[in-house]
Amino acid sequence: MHETALMQNLLNTVYKAVENRNVVRVNRVILSVGQLSNALPDALSFAFRAMTQQGIMKDAQLVIKQTPATARCESCGGEFPVEGFPIVCPSCGSSSFSIMSGDEVYIESIDCEED
Repeated sequence: MHETALMQNLLNTVYKAVENRNVVRVNRVILSVGQLSNALPDALSFAFRAMTQQGIMKDAQLVIKQTPATARCESCGGEFPVEGFPIVCPSCGSSSFSIMSGDEVYIESIDCEED
């Protein structure tokens, strides 16, 4: 389950972001998870709960925002939402494309209390 390793990396990023800032509690972490990221939201939530049972992350809430995928056609330059496979440009029918968004996982924000 790669979501466990992914969540550990994300939590390490949270800890680094709040260190040296007198943070006493993290209330909420908002993640942006792309439609094509291959990260399962339920598995991320499970890993988050398992890894935040103590310390400043205890009882923190995880909010996952799923972001849609978009692509840019290499033939006509048009951008379009990725709605399924195969990925085909709706304007010209080309199957030559670059993914513009929707394959990322990142921390959008951290809500915390400082001393």
